[in-house]
Amino acid sequence: MGTGDGSAWVLRSRHLLAQHLAVAVVVCLVLAGAGGFVAYAEYSAPDTTTEQRVTASWTTDSSFAYQATVERSTRAFEAGTILRNRSAYLFRVTPALAGEHRFRHEGAPEAATVATDVRLVKRSIGGTGDDRTEFWRVTDSLASEETTVAPGESARTSFRVNVSQQRNETRQIERELGGTPGRIELFVRVTTRVTTTVDGEQLERSRTERLTIRPGTATYAVAANTTGRQAEPVRTETVSVPVEKNTARIYGGAAFAAFSLLAAAGLVFADRRDQLAVPPETVAALQTERTRDRFDEWISVGRVPEPDDDERVVTVDSLADLVDVAIDSDRRVIEDGDDGRFVVLVDQVRYCYEPRAPTIDSTDSVGDGSNGATDAVGEDGSDPTRDDDS
Repeated sequence: MGTGDGSAWVLRSRHLLAQHLAVAVVVCLVLAGAGGFVAYAEYSAPDTTTEQRVTASWTTDSSFAYQATVERSTRAFEAGTILRNRSAYLFRVTPALAGEHRFRHEGAPEAATVATDVRLVKRSIGGTGDDRTEFWRVTDSLASEETTVAPGESARTSFRVNVSQQRNETRQIERELGGTPGRIELFVRVTTRVTTTVDGEQLERSRTERLTIRPGTATYAVAANTTGRQAEPVRTETVSVPVEKNTARIYGGAAFAAFSLLAAAGLVFADRRDQLAVPPETVAALQTERTRDRFDEWISVGRVPEPDDDERVVTVDSLADLVDVAIDSDRRVIEDGDDGRFVVLVDQVRYCYEPRAPTIDSTDSVGDGSNGATDAVGEDGSDPTRDDDS
């Protein structure tokens, strides 16, 4: 039985199904249940679902704008030159920083009341994270305004910081305290409180933002930290949305379930009519083939001469037993290419395993229940598969 022969593959499949029929039927039933569940779940799913939709919203935004004016002429800058939104400035020519905080609101149908408080904070702080310690803090008011702005407009609050003067003041505070181990921080803190009415509902929000100033030896750095644009849904409603059913899941699942049920019934029917039964010779051939593949490294294909008169012949019941003999005697198993016998020659003893001829027809072509097998004995009682000379 060649491994590539189509009928051999059918016989192997039949033999495997016959051995594990119960497992195969259970697997088919499980698959049928899974297909039916998928189809039913999709079919019985609701036709609509609900979701939340925003009917009124309110968008707020804030930003910093800052600049410094050159106070003395140099070869690099002329007096009166305005330097806008730079990351760093020179103490010597631009000691003062002018800033503006801008707050804008959109989306609300009514005007908003915006109250802005701007303060300058100087402090000394040490440590990091939760272990931070504030050694001292001094707060000065820079500006405080309240204004009403329409949607799409901005509330602007201006302030000015003489960075050079503030650096000198922090040094004076440090001398008064005898010095502190922390680092000096200087920043503009802007607190904005806004009140407006959206869809008849009064709302109030607040935000706190910073414009950080880091004085150095000859320069000071500026960095803005703002909340930025923020959309806040303030009114939602529940709406019903249609859901389109997946017909592929419905029909595909049903078809898969039906096919699996038919497969289970077909297996049971085939077993009842003995259509899965495989002749014993074929089962033996399948087992020999598996064993042949497993012990391939111990087996060589060749031609084995007929035994001498003084040579004993020992018949072995299985190929596995013959391989054990070859391993124990440090010999190789020879597969005779003419008749398919397996032989191990050890001194004057010939160990031989001869597999029974397999039946490869997948249907009972004779009609006598032999599954295509015929008697291996001639009418005169002789064995037609053997040579008369042997």
